[in-house]
Amino acid sequence: MNDTIAAIATAAGIGGVGIVRVSGPRAIEIVAAITGVVGLDRRVRVATATRTDGGVLDQVIAFAMRGPRSFTGEDVAELHGHGGTHNLAALLHEVVVRGARVAEPGEFTRRAVEHGKLDLLRAEALLGVIHAGSERALRMAQATLGGRLGDEVRAIETRGLRLLAEIEGRIDFPDEDLEPASVAWIGEEVMALATACARLADSFRHGRVVERGVTVALVGAVNVGKSSLLNALIGSERAIVDPAPGTTRDYLEVATSWDGIAVTLVDTAGVRETGDAIERRGIELGEARVATAEVVVVVNDGVATWDDGARFGARLVLVRNKADVTTTVPEDAGLATSAVTGAGLVELRQRVLAVAGVADREGSEQAFVTTARQHEVTTRAAVAFAAAREAWISKFVIDEVVALEVRAGTQALAQLRGVEVGERVLDEVFARFCIGK
Repeated sequence: MNDTIAAIATAAGIGGVGIVRVSGPRAIEIVAAITGVVGLDRRVRVATATRTDGGVLDQVIAFAMRGPRSFTGEDVAELHGHGGTHNLAALLHEVVVRGARVAEPGEFTRRAVEHGKLDLLRAEALLGVIHAGSERALRMAQATLGGRLGDEVRAIETRGLRLLAEIEGRIDFPDEDLEPASVAWIGEEVMALATACARLADSFRHGRVVERGVTVALVGAVNVGKSSLLNALIGSERAIVDPAPGTTRDYLEVATSWDGIAVTLVDTAGVRETGDAIERRGIELGEARVATAEVVVVVNDGVATWDDGARFGARLVLVRNKADVTTTVPEDAGLATSAVTGAGLVELRQRVLAVAGVADREGSEQAFVTTARQHEVTTRAAVAFAAAREAWISKFVIDEVVALEVRAGTQALAQLRGVEVGERVLDEVFARFCIGK
């Protein structure tokens, strides 16, 4: 981290203002040389950016933040020029000519983590804020960025360290018997730690769906009203509806939002035997897309052969559509809906979100894990503390084994926050960032 890095920190394309960010030991020196500003500091200065040969690049504003009082913890300077791909590229080129190098993806944020300005959880949340595709995803990412998840993990980790100290004290001084209350406390505490870590690991399903959204596939026989149901759910005509069987010959995807969750609805071709090669291929493509959906809504109408959707298991939401005209249905007919009257649509949205694992969680003060890394580490911590609990209640296991498992669980929590993680883990995390962040 002894070199100076630079990148365009604003989105590509045409805009009113674009930013070139520079961080490292020569950041202020380089920007000052380009702008001719003496004593560059936090004050915003209007200046003319020039090349080394004296040619004018752009009129800019410039300022600097000396480390450690900056985002990265290093000296940081910024050039705010007119937006536009070529103009910003010229400014960045001049910064590089004067001694910086182009930053790797996520390198600014990585330096912030390495200088203790952010923990790894907040860094991942920063990426979540940038890529939030819905209101709830944004609120969840902002809560983690504000420290909610990190504070909870740190609190669990502190309890683990306190427990480890108690057990190791028991190992170091075997002749001093613990009070019965202390023995009971160790058993209760190791169970509480296992439960807390398991809850965090279990929150991954909710957190991932809120962050990424949910894909909902509508399947069923021809003419059961899948396309009409899709149109009714989004409130506009996106799918063609016609009495003729096989109107939908390929799957159609429509993006919408339910209760602040990004939802992708997939209308698939009606399943039937057909000699039409194009229609048959459309059915095959739809089936492949259904295989990747988090929720599958099986649509029946009481007329076509009944489909119970059992093959979809926990992903299933069973619907009896055309409830305004159909009365003869099986006892386990599922949710009654009507694309014509709107009956059952609110309940259908709620049922879909419940199956996806996100219903009734908005407004919760709980922290959620959202990445595969976070899920893997919290699961590992939960397993370690659960093993410590089993070892503690066993009469045939020595205290050293209990301490070993508690230590493993506590170390996993530290790694979750970014303490004692290897370069490979950091490389994987920050590879998902854009170059200018």
